[in-house]
Amino acid sequence: IAAFIAFFLVTNMIDERKVEDGSALHLLRNEQKDSDQHNHVNVTASIISNVSFSDKKLKLPDGNKSGNHGDHHTNYSLAQNDVNSIATKPIIPNTSFRIEDGTEGNNHGDHNDNVNIPVTMGYYNLSCPFEMYKYSCAAMQDNESDEQVTAASMQYYQQHLSEIWRAFDSVFNDKINPQQKPKRIFMTGDSLLRQVFISIACNAFSLNAVERSEVQWRKKWPCPEGLTKCTIAGGEHSGFDAASVRFTNGMEIHYVPHSGFRVTGEGDVLQRMKRQVDDSGEIDFGTKTAFPPSGPMDVLVYELGAHRKPRKSREMLNSFASDIAMPLMRSKSEQRPKIVYVTTPTAHFNTTDGQHMSGKMGDEQKQCVDRVTHNPRAELEKQILKAGVNVDALLDYDDLELGALHVHKGDCLHYCMPGAVDVVGARLLELF
Repeated sequence: IAAFIAFFLVTNMIDERKVEDGSALHLLRNEQKDSDQHNHVNVTASIISNVSFSDKKLKLPDGNKSGNHGDHHTNYSLAQNDVNSIATKPIIPNTSFRIEDGTEGNNHGDHNDNVNIPVTMGYYNLSCPFEMYKYSCAAMQDNESDEQVTAASMQYYQQHLSEIWRAFDSVFNDKINPQQKPKRIFMTGDSLLRQVFISIACNAFSLNAVERSEVQWRKKWPCPEGLTKCTIAGGEHSGFDAASVRFTNGMEIHYVPHSGFRVTGEGDVLQRMKRQVDDSGEIDFGTKTAFPPSGPMDVLVYELGAHRKPRKSREMLNSFASDIAMPLMRSKSEQRPKIVYVTTPTAHFNTTDGQHMSGKMGDEQKQCVDRVTHNPRAELEKQILKAGVNVDALLDYDDLELGALHVHKGDCLHYCMPGAVDVVGARLLELF
């Protein structure tokens, strides 16, 4: 109890204007300037170097007991050289996050061996300019249960930080890839793929690898459900539709929601790409990226997401495969993009299959369970889409046992950030 009270007092006394050796958060101020005469943007990146909780072991929530989040948090720390020296017993089961690309030997397990991780790596509690409030569990903490959820997600992130770092180092380290050609990536999907974009951008930002960025923050954005006090309902950190980022190695990633922008001129992105394939056999970024891409598309990343019913989902997946992906893969054009599909993450609602039910759900059904037996959405996606056949690569969350890492507060689909999404983002980055 004393350790927990001490932690609470320390973390609430830290101010973004104060940087002290040995403090719980090291706060670094970075200035970023756009290459196309954009305004200077001052951003403060809070990098966790050593966040400690009490020495009690964290218990996973009991799926049969709503709201029971166990004891206080176990010790963990981020951005240490010896990441494996803390939390020797993972609180979350290891997962493989399978990657399929039509070849053998592409299953990736956990990697927690000792590596020299930069002390600046990591993001937390809206320290990253791309973060959204509704996914930052640290920013939304109302009670001890929220703190338990935050701790579980942060520990998972810490346990996988060496693997995440290796992925970013392999992409952004000129010594590893001195002749690497910068690639332009188009990511289109729903809010779940937007989380993956945020993850890549935030981890790169913490490594000072962002050269230019544009995020189209909404003036108004709905507050998260179940939050006692909402402090961000619009503007920075609220919510965005489109966002673009260019990294210091020249790589660009542009995210656009696949439902499109019906009010401002570009509707469903898949329908637009289907028309382009029919007309010219090629696709482009469209007109709604946050800033214009510097050239043609090198990689298309698509995810259908969780908003469609099974029949509509099947229809859209079949259309994506037959009308867009396969014609592009058959193309002999050197400019055709690599096609990567990211499966929909597992939902862990307290329902028969973990899925959100249409209509009003009761409070008990909105409680996240630790694990489910299957993910019907991902199963459908993997039934229709095959690596090497109608997509170049398929990245599977493989997260049936990660229910403790969701946002909670009625959201058992999106994960806390940082957390599980960062492992997926790192492995997606390696596919580019």
